[in-house]
Amino acid sequence: MSSVIRHAKATKPILIPYNGDLDAGDVNRVQNLSGGTTQPFTMLYEHGREDKMAVDKDILNTTAKMTQLEYGEMDTYLLLANLASTPVNGLTLDDFSDAKVDMYITGKDDYNGVLEQTMWLPKLTVNSLTINIADANARIERSFDFSGDKFRMEREGNKYLIYKKNVVDSGYSEDPYAIVLNDPAPVVNPNHAGQYLARVWRIRSGVTTELNVTTDYTWTNGTTTLSVLSATTGDIIKVIYTAASYGTAGDPTSLNDVDDYYLKASYITVSLQSGAGSEIELDKLTSLNIAATLNRIDEGVLGNDEKILKEVQSKTTVVRLDGRVKDSTLEEVLMGQAGNNWGEIDADLFASDITLRVKIYEDATKTSFKIGYKVTDMFFTDTTEDANANEFWKDAVTLQSDNLTISGLEANIDA
Repeated sequence: MSSVIRHAKATKPILIPYNGDLDAGDVNRVQNLSGGTTQPFTMLYEHGREDKMAVDKDILNTTAKMTQLEYGEMDTYLLLANLASTPVNGLTLDDFSDAKVDMYITGKDDYNGVLEQTMWLPKLTVNSLTINIADANARIERSFDFSGDKFRMEREGNKYLIYKKNVVDSGYSEDPYAIVLNDPAPVVNPNHAGQYLARVWRIRSGVTTELNVTTDYTWTNGTTTLSVLSATTGDIIKVIYTAASYGTAGDPTSLNDVDDYYLKASYITVSLQSGAGSEIELDKLTSLNIAATLNRIDEGVLGNDEKILKEVQSKTTVVRLDGRVKDSTLEEVLMGQAGNNWGEIDADLFASDITLRVKIYEDATKTSFKIGYKVTDMFFTDTTEDANANEFWKDAVTLQSDNLTISGLEANIDA
């Protein structure tokens, strides 16, 4: 039965990687999802006039937030980094720097029902990612913050958003390179007469370039043919458009009942190490939070209606460890004296080469490694010990660095 309002069970996000030879992918285990935009503007006045004479609208500020249950798989991270596989030493913050994704969120009338509309957030960049374990009984969560500058709601005759990827094979020899888009065929954009393709872009030798109609490609609606005017073997041509159906490929969303549904706080080990000193497992922690931020410039350029400059200026990783006080084991690690029964803890002498390792296993037996997070070269920023009357003491320590490694290979976390 169709609902008059939309339930979360009737929606699912899909990510389209902007770079690389990658297909679109579902995002699984999503717990919270939001996407929206704001319109920066200036109301213009002049001497001799009471009311505004015009509104100067700036480029949109689009944001999205997503929280997933940790389920021990790298697939979402790889989509966000536009990578087909994890780099040999693990995924790092630098891998997200130049990556972009189109997020689209299918909205149906009910679970497994009829599609009513699609929210499309083009070319989002990752601004931050957080791994959070709220308490000892909690399910582990990942959270992501994104930004962009476009916001689309595809509906009515344009409600099906379609992504196609073509690789120019070795047998190609003559321009133009023709791609027939008839399953399903594009429909015209009601806001732009004659526009059937929302975006066409090419990846050549690792470089991504958006193609312009007429100068770089043409579209023949009668034969539903995209003609790329200049192509070479190995070019990856990607296309996004709207259609009246999903075509024979069918609904792109699917349920993942193969991977773990969640992983809990009891499935992890957390350790600290200073330099080449002893690695100490932290067994009195009550919560853990790792927040990595990519501090980007977000600027437009002359002659363009998008914010082209989104380079990362700096990276910040903040680690917060909350636990119970016993004998300052954690602070002994910060002194660089782990396991040495050090006689005085002096915050002036805390080390700046601290490594955090978080290993997440399949279950509480901790025999089957699933995924891990590592932050190196951390330094102390603050600590507080406190207790209310008739309660046990608590200890909160915050550390900071500028890196994060994520890997499904335990050796990368141990390194």
